[in-house]
Amino acid sequence: MAEEKIEFELPVTEEHVKRFAAAVGEDDNPLFFDAQAAQELGLPGIVAPPTFTVTQIFQVPRDEREQRLGANLDYARVLHGEQEFVYKRLPLAGETLKGTMRISKDFEKEGKRGGSMRFVTYETKFTDAGDDEVLTAYYTLIQTAKDVG
Repeated sequence: MAEEKIEFELPVTEEHVKRFAAAVGEDDNPLFFDAQAAQELGLPGIVAPPTFTVTQIFQVPRDEREQRLGANLDYARVLHGEQEFVYKRLPLAGETLKGTMRISKDFEKEGKRGGSMRFVTYETKFTDAGDDEVLTAYYTLIQTAKDVG
C-alpha cells in the first residue's frame, strides 16, 4: 500500500506575512515589513517569520487531514506535544510553497501513571517553485489513555 500524502499550496503573500508577523508580536521587526531593510541585511526581500507555515492549517484543516491520512485520533483526548521546524531558508514574501504532508511517526507508549499514550507526528515538507526544499515542519499530537483505571 502506498504511503498516504496530502499535497497543497501555501501562498506566502506580503499581506499574510505582515499580518502574521503582527499577530506574533513581531510588528517592529523590519525583516517582515520592509524589503529594503531585509536587502540591507543580505536577504532577497521580505521574509516570513519562522513559524509562518503553521498557517497550513487553513490549507489542510483537521477534518481533511484526518480523512485523507487516517490517524483516527480522538480529539477529546488529544494534547499538542511538540512542534519543530527544520529550515534550509526562510520563506520569501511573494512565493508560493508546495507542501507535502504525511504521518511520519505513529506509536504508543505506556504512561507513567498508567494507560497508554499514542504519539502521531505530522511531517510537512515545503518546497519552492524550483522544487528546492525550503523547510520541513513537524507537528506531534499525543492522544492520552481513555481510562487509566
